[in-house]
Amino acid sequence: MSDALLRVEELWAGYAPSAPIVNGVSLQAARGEIVAVLGPNGAGKSTLVKAMAGLVPVSAGRVQLAGKNITAVPAHAMLASGLGFVPQTENVFATLSVHDNLLIGAQALARAQRAPQIAKIYALFADLARQGLLPAGRLSGGQRQMLAVGRALLGEPQVLLLDEPSAGLSPKVVAELFAHLRVISASGVAIVLVEQNVRAALGVADRIEVLVEGRNRYSGAPSALAEDPTLAAFFLGATRAAPP
Repeated sequence: MSDALLRVEELWAGYAPSAPIVNGVSLQAARGEIVAVLGPNGAGKSTLVKAMAGLVPVSAGRVQLAGKNITAVPAHAMLASGLGFVPQTENVFATLSVHDNLLIGAQALARAQRAPQIAKIYALFADLARQGLLPAGRLSGGQRQMLAVGRALLGEPQVLLLDEPSAGLSPKVVAELFAHLRVISASGVAIVLVEQNVRAALGVADRIEVLVEGRNRYSGAPSALAEDPTLAAFFLGATRAAPP
């Protein structure tokens, strides 16, 4: 993909160099594209995005964003390099209000930019605007995820990584959250999300990457997944099935 904003090339990563979990994975994401990373438990999906975000050691390969090698950038400096990351758990400050969570996310901005940028997040996530003074720990699961995503967006990332954003959410809330992701991608942000909710991921993604045992197993359009009987049976529970 010549117009790729994000390029991951032959990435090897894990918590111990002698036992890599990610084994030479490559993927790309263009500006405004949503790429869903799928695979069975233990496939290395979460380790992959954490390695991309600077949270897991990389032993070989590289991560490039807009032509710049960010492989060795420490996690705390990733947002300044254009990459935002939303972890699956502990992604909000539970004792602080919704607004204070957003203020923390806006600290990297110039003071005059903070209020306007937070207003944009409230416009995107109307539920947050209504709950601005509520402690984040009292939000519903879906609202917490929206707050975590909103806070990451305040850093104006070019690429947004999400680890299992639908975990524990009802189908209705997942649909609402993923609709927001579509709006975000339409603004030009490239999104890479790890998902166990395969059908929801197929409904929102422009392209999918399937990992098995830490390696690329499939890359392509969601609609083409059904053309591989083995993958269709594994992920969709049918020999041939089309995504919704």
